[in-house]
Amino acid sequence: MRPSVPDVHITDPHDTELAAYRTLPGQAVLGLIFSLLSPLALVDPMLWTVPALGLIFSRWALVRIRKNPPAMTGRKMALTGLLLSLLFLAAAPTHWNASRWMIRREARQFCAQWFKFLAQDEPQKAFQLMMGPPERQPLDDRLWDYYRSRPDIRKSLEGNVASPLIRTLLALGPGALVRFYQIEAQRREKNADAVDLWYAVTYEEKGERKSFFVRLGLARSKQRNGTADWCILRLGGGVPPDAS
Repeated sequence: MRPSVPDVHITDPHDTELAAYRTLPGQAVLGLIFSLLSPLALVDPMLWTVPALGLIFSRWALVRIRKNPPAMTGRKMALTGLLLSLLFLAAAPTHWNASRWMIRREARQFCAQWFKFLAQDEPQKAFQLMMGPPERQPLDDRLWDYYRSRPDIRKSLEGNVASPLIRTLLALGPGALVRFYQIEAQRREKNADAVDLWYAVTYEEKGERKSFFVRLGLARSKQRNGTADWCILRLGGGVPPDAS
C-alpha cells in the first residue's frame, strides 16, 4: 500500500502579480501631460487647445476606467488631469481679457498725457512721447538743453510742430475738449502690444461747436531692464470706421 501524499500547491509570485495587474489607459497619461502643460494657455489664445486636449483625454480615460474597473487603473491620475485642465481652461480667457483691458487702460492714460502736454503748450514734452523709450529724455527743465545740443532732434521737433494736427491742437490749447471715442484695433506685433485709438476733439468757433477726430497708434514694448513703456508711433485724423 502506497503511503498517501498530501496535495502540494506551488504558488509562483510572478503569477500573483500578473493576476493583480491592471492596465493604465494611455488617455490618462496624455491627459495628465496636457494638464501639466496647461499654464501655457495663459500666454496666448492659440494655446487654449492645450488644456482642452487635457480635458478631453482625461475625460476619455475616466469613461474607460468606469466601464471596466477590474482591468484598469489610473482614476486618480485622470481626475488630476481633468481638474487641472478645467482650472486653466477657465483661467486662460479671464487672464487674457484682463491683460487686454489693462493694456487698453495704459494706452489711454498715455494718450491723455500727450494731449495734456499740447494743451499746456509744451510740444517739446509731447514729442518725447513719440520717441522710443531708450532715447526718451527726462521731462524736466533741462529738456530744451537737450534739443539745443541735438540739432537733428530739434529739427524733427520743428517738423512735428509744423504738422497741421499739432498746430491745431496747440492753437486750441485748453479750450478744446478731448474725449476718448473708440478703440479701432488691439493686437500683438512681435514683442510689442499695439493699440489704435480714436479721440474726438470738440471746440467752439464763433459760438458754434465743432469737432474733429484724432487717431493715435501706440506700441508697448519691453525694455532691457524688464519694464514696459509706451510710444506713439502714428498720428492721423479723419473719420472713425463706424462713423463713416
